[in-house]
Amino acid sequence: MPKKINKIYISEALTHANENIKLVYEKISEICRLVCSDIYVPHINGTDPIKNPDVAPREVWKKDHRQVASADLIIAYVGLPSLGVGAELEIARITDSDIIIWWYKDDKVSRIALGNPAVVEQIQADNENDLYEKLNGILQSRYEPKK
Repeated sequence: MPKKINKIYISEALTHANENIKLVYEKISEICRLVCSDIYVPHINGTDPIKNPDVAPREVWKKDHRQVASADLIIAYVGLPSLGVGAELEIARITDSDIIIWWYKDDKVSRIALGNPAVVEQIQADNENDLYEKLNGILQSRYEPKK
């Protein structure tokens, strides 16, 4: 039976990310609107290290922690090593959120991310279109449509 989702957090590797991956995160958030209207995307919401360098590290932690802890579903890119994404995956596990992890087929992925027991789906994508298609299918099969 499909599960109702009230909030989704898009977990992003940002510190060493390029601008192109941010567009992928934004497209993921658009796809998520099929099942939820409350979607938190950190680089859009004031914690981007490039756009918002004056936000203190403690404030970034507080804001993102609060958002992850209150989300029902975390969608995380794990193809780029990121201490922040790793922390968010653990917060999500502790707060009993579902996690969908994704990466591109040539990425090297940490086994600790792959082994997180809160991960309900894993997506290895050939490219962006493959990612979007697979994510759309997972969201439609696992979660109730937004009303």
